[in-house]
Amino acid sequence: MDVSKKVFVMMSGGVDSSVAASILIEQGYDVSGVYMKCWSKDQLDKLGLSQDLYACNWEDDVEDAKAVAKRLNIPFQVWDFQLKYRQKVVEYMINEYRIGRTPNPDVMCNSVIKFGIFYQKAIEKGVDFVATGHYARIIAGHQKLIARSKDGNKDQSYFLWKIKREQLDHILFPVGEFESKAEVRQYAQEKNLITASKKDSQGLCFVGQTPLRQLLLEAIGQKDGDIVNSVGNILGKHQGSHLYTIGQRGKLGLSGGPWFVSKIDIAKNEVIVAHQDEEKLLYGTKISLIDANFFVDYDNVKTNTLSAQIRYRQAAEACSLEQKDGSLEITFNRPVRAIAAGQSIVIYNSDIMLAGAVIDKVLE
Repeated sequence: MDVSKKVFVMMSGGVDSSVAASILIEQGYDVSGVYMKCWSKDQLDKLGLSQDLYACNWEDDVEDAKAVAKRLNIPFQVWDFQLKYRQKVVEYMINEYRIGRTPNPDVMCNSVIKFGIFYQKAIEKGVDFVATGHYARIIAGHQKLIARSKDGNKDQSYFLWKIKREQLDHILFPVGEFESKAEVRQYAQEKNLITASKKDSQGLCFVGQTPLRQLLLEAIGQKDGDIVNSVGNILGKHQGSHLYTIGQRGKLGLSGGPWFVSKIDIAKNEVIVAHQDEEKLLYGTKISLIDANFFVDYDNVKTNTLSAQIRYRQAAEACSLEQKDGSLEITFNRPVRAIAAGQSIVIYNSDIMLAGAVIDKVLE
């Protein structure tokens, strides 16, 4: 390894990015750590939201990241990306819910912040690579591609589909080679990293465990409306159709269930539900896509055996891809449950990511 190869590691104050930095040092890279400050109480004020929504521990996280950097004897910086994060991630999320779509703020955070302005700033400073603690791998064949991590349970490749293919020559995912989270923690303990037993972060990227429903109520407002069944009978009331997503079971307040959200009509401010006996209403087989990003040419995608994943914790399902009337369509081999417009869909060949996109509509 050429020691002149410089790497900026995005250090979040968690165990995964701590281990990523340590591994890269062992591999001979010239490593620096950078903490990204993306959220604070000031941002809630700028959005006109209550500080009761604040659930970010950035002050503790930055101290943990700094302590790990000191332990590893590497330079450490803090970069402030609060403005862009608020505009491009939080406001995007709010606006998507406002129009009845289900956004993925973690995908947008990776695209706009981590592999957007952070990546650009790092490359401009002359580094050869940027690295994160993501559970994913970059594999090299005739070109570099993103693959699922060896730990399938922790795999985070789903959130990385908006990375540009030309960036893959300058990105490293060291923890993607671990077989399990337990191995990551064991490595951290052996290196005496203070984050070894730190709990994994939960909730929205950088924002933490902010109660999303309350955030949307404050940001968009309460808009009382009807909960109706598939034939239009009123079953109950809601505080805003923008508070729901397809497949949701909770927060309906209906008796005789279980009931599930099958459709959201923002124009009528209605939440349409299906009873468990009508669960077929929650399934679809064909969808249209927008904002696609291909890691290999379309023709090469078509020649592969494809599967597509529509949620982070949902298994990928076998499918086919075609261009029709200037748009992209996915057809699943069997019906898939709770397809939500606005969500990310990621297309794989086995463990290799070939493309990603945003779900536009359920066609069938």
